[in-house]
Amino acid sequence: MKKIPLILIILTFLGCNLKEKNLNLLKTETKTELTKKRETIFWVDTISNGKFLKIFSKPENDWQNLTAEFGNDNQKHTINLKTDEYQMLGIPFTNQIEWITEKSFALINGCGTNCRYVLIFNTELETPIVMPIEYYPEIKYADYKTDNPNLYISVNESKGNSLNLIIVETDSQKKVELNLPVDWNRGNGQIYGIIDKIEIKNSEIKILQNQENGNTKELNKKITWE
Repeated sequence: MKKIPLILIILTFLGCNLKEKNLNLLKTETKTELTKKRETIFWVDTISNGKFLKIFSKPENDWQNLTAEFGNDNQKHTINLKTDEYQMLGIPFTNQIEWITEKSFALINGCGTNCRYVLIFNTELETPIVMPIEYYPEIKYADYKTDNPNLYISVNESKGNSLNLIIVETDSQKKVELNLPVDWNRGNGQIYGIIDKIEIKNSEIKILQNQENGNTKELNKKITWE
């Protein structure tokens, strides 16, 4: 068996160590780069059909201090979201855009039981719209179907003893109100205990309530914008 020269063994050992050091250096640089990207917080950064919405921290690493930029090819609006009006949504709030219309982006967040708000960035308005909400397009936890993805529903409980539904068109903010009969009330009077299904089709809304005897109460109304 041939003997391996000592100098070759030393060079091989040094070469392996240098290679390992280079690999570690590369990993460190990559990790640092990723860390820098994570520190620049973009809650939302999206473009849809010529309109855009960005929500980011300003200064760069302050995720409690968010700024929104939104608009289209013709105009851009900038607004500070760290105000009393918008902080009711909770900062930081969700970065999930629930639905997008021709002019608007809609984000939803809750502040407790039976407390849910929508934050709508309409590219033609200088400030977002904030209002309570119950049903919206593609909602996951309620039976709500609509052939008009612009429509969402809020509730006004201040009119007598019955629920007052407010159907809203996202972009125009046109509204239609619909009072449920008092005899629909049941349970604790909350909307999801009273209504089992809502369907909007061909500008007509149908509301259903299932009865214990297997029957169904149904309320229909044509939607005519005010």
